Amino acid sequence: MTKLTSKPILKKASLILAQEFALPKDIAWAWVTLLLSQEEQKRDSEEKRYSRIAEFEAWILELSLPSDPKHLESGAVSPGAVKNSARNVYEWPHEYIFEETVTPNYPDAKVTYSDTITKPILDAVKDAGGADDRAALMAILEAYARKGNEPFANVTPEGIQWKGSNWTEGDKYNLLTLKTLNNRLANLRKKELI
Repeated sequence: MTKLTSKPILKKASLILAQEFALPKDIAWAWVTLLLSQEEQKRDSEEKRYSRIAEFEAWILELSLPSDPKHLESGAVSPGAVKNSARNVYEWPHEYIFEETVTPNYPDAKVTYSDTITKPILDAVKDAGGADDRAALMAILEAYARKGNEPFANVTPEGIQWKGSNWTEGDKYNLLTLKTLNNRLANLRKKELI
C-alpha cells in the first residue's frame, strides 16, 4: 500500500482542498490524509482511518454549505467554506505543506512564506536557540503577541489567535495551540527549515 506521506498522495489531497468545489467524500479523504501525514509515524489501522473519513464526511453533509452552481446535482461543496466552518471544531491541515522552500541567492534575500504564522514560529525557534520545546516556544510566541507583532491578535486561555494571509476585519482568527504548534513544527522539520 502507498504510504500516506508519499508526495503524489499528499499533492492530490492538497489539490482537492485547493479547488473551488469538491465532493464532501473527497474533501473528507483529503483532510484526514493530510492530518494523518502530519502526525507521528504511528500507523493508524485502515479501519480507524476510514471511520475518521466517514465521520468528517457526515459532518460536512450536515453543514448545508454553498454547492457548485454549475453542477448542483453533483453535491460538490466549497472546501474553503468547509475550512471556515471547521476552524474551531476540526484541525485544518496546513496549506504550506507543499510550498517549495525558497533558497536565497544572497544573505539578504527575502524568503516568502505562504502562511503568516510560519515566520514568527521560525523566529521563536531562533530566539529559543534552535530548541523546539513547545512550551518555551509558546511562551515566546505569546510575548510576540502581547507586543502586538503581526499576525497575532490576542492571547486567550485556549491559545494564541492570529490572522491568516487573507484576513479582513470581522473574520474569525486562527488559533495556535500546543497541538497545532506541534504539527507545524513537524512540517517545518519535514521541509528541513528547522
